[in-house]
Amino acid sequence: MIPQRKLKMTFAGRFIDLLGHQMYGGPVPSVAELIANSWDADSKKVEITIPEASPQENPDAQIIIKDYGEGMTFDEINDFYLHIGYERRKNRGERTTGNRLVMGRKGIGKLAGFGIAEDMVLTSVKNGHLIEFNLNYTTLKSKAEISGFEFLPDKDEKSNEPNGVTVILKNLKFNNRINVESFRKSMSRRFALNTIEMQVHINGQSLTKETLDFEYLTSTNGEQWTEEEVAGFGKVKYWFGFLKETIKDKELRGISVFARDRVAQFTPFHFNLSGGINGQVGLEYLTGQVKAEILDEDIDYIATPRQTVNWQFGNAPILEKWGQDKIKELCRDWKKRSDQRKLDKFKHDYSEFAPIISGLPRQEQSDLTTALEKIAGIERINEDDFRIIARSMIAGVERESVKKIIRRINATDENALPDLFDAIKEWDIISAVSTAEVVAGKIEIIKQFRNHIEERLPEKAPTGTLDMQTFIKTHPWLLGPQYEQLKPADFYHEHGIDKWIEEITEEIDKKELPFKKEERENRRFDLLCIKNDWLIVILELMKPGLPIDYDHIMRLNRYITRIQDAIKSKGTLPEFQNKTVYGFLIADKPQADTSLGETITALRHLLDVITWKGLLELVEARYREFLELLKMQAPEDPRMKGYINPQ
Repeated sequence: MIPQRKLKMTFAGRFIDLLGHQMYGGPVPSVAELIANSWDADSKKVEITIPEASPQENPDAQIIIKDYGEGMTFDEINDFYLHIGYERRKNRGERTTGNRLVMGRKGIGKLAGFGIAEDMVLTSVKNGHLIEFNLNYTTLKSKAEISGFEFLPDKDEKSNEPNGVTVILKNLKFNNRINVESFRKSMSRRFALNTIEMQVHINGQSLTKETLDFEYLTSTNGEQWTEEEVAGFGKVKYWFGFLKETIKDKELRGISVFARDRVAQFTPFHFNLSGGINGQVGLEYLTGQVKAEILDEDIDYIATPRQTVNWQFGNAPILEKWGQDKIKELCRDWKKRSDQRKLDKFKHDYSEFAPIISGLPRQEQSDLTTALEKIAGIERINEDDFRIIARSMIAGVERESVKKIIRRINATDENALPDLFDAIKEWDIISAVSTAEVVAGKIEIIKQFRNHIEERLPEKAPTGTLDMQTFIKTHPWLLGPQYEQLKPADFYHEHGIDKWIEEITEEIDKKELPFKKEERENRRFDLLCIKNDWLIVILELMKPGLPIDYDHIMRLNRYITRIQDAIKSKGTLPEFQNKTVYGFLIADKPQADTSLGETITALRHLLDVITWKGLLELVEARYREFLELLKMQAPEDPRMKGYINPQ
């Protein structure tokens, strides 16, 4: 007979790579796992030390996580800590010795340090005995088989130190300097811990919750959490709030879901809600937290890196539907409050229209006021657009075509915004006249532009005095139609190039800067804008009448290459990494210098040069033609006849 053979399962060292480096990449998620371990050790305090320098600046930089929990004996380290995949809850219960709900579950969070470090040095003290050992990422990863791997501790001795565990992450594998403030904020958003039970200190500063400027908050009676029984799922606690301003920080936008005071679903998240809800703009202001312990009890709904919940599994769709309904209700209420604020503003700030409206017949007054109030309530309409539409409607209220549109607006249900937009769009004359009013205003700006060029307004003047830099920043559409969407706030004005790189990209190594601190103050670009998702534009202006010269060309080229090099570096934030940098120099005709022209041609892939006169001619032609087309749409309208073409 052939002897019966046995199959054998083994785990290669690369298992460490899959569960450590690839799953917990980044300082925040890696350290968060070690904080959770401290909680499970009943520690009252965790002290985290983050290096001030990047690993590139200081190869000896290290991250230290020290807790004051119960510590581990030699046998506990062997049986529990070094047992990858050890099910603590199954073997030792749902609660710690101090009666805390255990956070750990899968038994792999201990490997999180390998997400950012080559070495993890662990020191454990318990009952007067100290054990210290080092786990090396490369050594473990290189093992053909990891089960049964044995090694000697570096220290195994008596100690007078208090119980606790210290983990030192050494030979860090990331290049950037950690922004401690961002690290602190991100960490606070990953836990919903009561700071009385366990304090977390980062570089000596206690971790606290952010103070946010709310327009509305669901909490009542001074309590943050509202409790609710979700039918078919179980008990949840939550708070939701709308900020007064749109939320720029993506980690704050949407809802964080927690289980056992630890994040299970990270933001931005809106319970997978699709579009088309009433008050959808409110999502840009909404933040909140939900505690759902059931997600981490008998059934594990949480993906291994603790970033997302499996929303298709078990009863999770019930919680998902509950969350969607909550958000829909909250956004509806947000829209009602927003509409009321706009209506109050309409009645207060737009009172300039009151004398005209009051002179109309009573029915026309009522119809027009109702229509204007509905338009004022459109979520995305701004004050300037409203004024244009209001003036046009009031001026044309006696015409039957205008009355027809007003009646349709008033008959439109407030939830049927697409119909309301269609009703307004059908009003071709108002659309044409309104746009013409905007164009006419821009033509006046173009006239000023011509005067400034002819008078040779300086490119830069003392604060409070008009100059070309301020004029272009205030009216960026003069540069071309591709700049129409930009606002003055989108420009960085008169910044030192290297200082801008440090402040905006945040992670650039100061030692790499090509200029000394005292030199950087004189190397300032005129204007810079993030034009779109893929392009940064640097604008250099020369006083009208001054010819292009080598100094300005090469200075602009230096700014472009400096920022481009920073973007390509490993230390640049993600939002800058795929952007291209392009330069735009506005001056007057160059002196008779063939080599200068050749230089400009050679740098055409990096920058463009245009004269002030050339820019003026382009913008005049564009708006002159536009106004003529608009006049053709409403040739008999007296307001159209009053507009003047630039000559």
